[in-house]
Amino acid sequence: MRLSRFFFSVVLTVSLFAFGTAAFAQEYDPNAELPRPVNPASAIEGLSGYLIVNTDNLFLRTGDRARYSPIAILDGGTRLIVRGYNGREERPWWNVEVGGYKGWVTDEFVVVRGDLRGTPIADVDGTILSPALYIGYAAPIYDILSPAGEVICSVAGNRFYQVVAQNFSADPTYFKIRATCGGATVEGWVQAIRGILRNSGGVTIPVLES
Repeated sequence: MRLSRFFFSVVLTVSLFAFGTAAFAQEYDPNAELPRPVNPASAIEGLSGYLIVNTDNLFLRTGDRARYSPIAILDGGTRLIVRGYNGREERPWWNVEVGGYKGWVTDEFVVVRGDLRGTPIADVDGTILSPALYIGYAAPIYDILSPAGEVICSVAGNRFYQVVAQNFSADPTYFKIRATCGGATVEGWVQAIRGILRNSGGVTIPVLES
């Protein structure tokens, strides 16, 4: 066990609120390019222990599971300052700080350097990923659940759109999405075959019939 060498006799609980960042409060934009923060070597000087990312393109997330939104991408070799962990002995998630960002990384893709005994348990207060529809090519969105409806606009392809509803609880044929048309935010229906649903947050999507 990675944490078997930790001392569990005294476990401190720290709130993420104490060292939260503005990045946690921001609405996640799945189309935005995420930053790639780093810590200089001097950031870990004097620390008893720290982490090193041992893979490329590791998500730094707002919580301790893949269902939480990412706030940054970490390159292999990035040094991470440890602020806490989620209390799990097997495959824990670590609360870390890097380049001014604070978030969570999975133990699966980091290497412990030094001594992290006594690392406190941190509360998790992240943002769950909203369901989104990836549309590969430009597609019309309609005001009603039918191609015979009025076309509100044609949305651009190669982008994610927030899903606000679907027409069936299982095997939906239409999704209602939120998009920007002519500078205004609108909601309209798009055929399910036009896109790929991503709902790793496991959010329940409302079912509407119109």
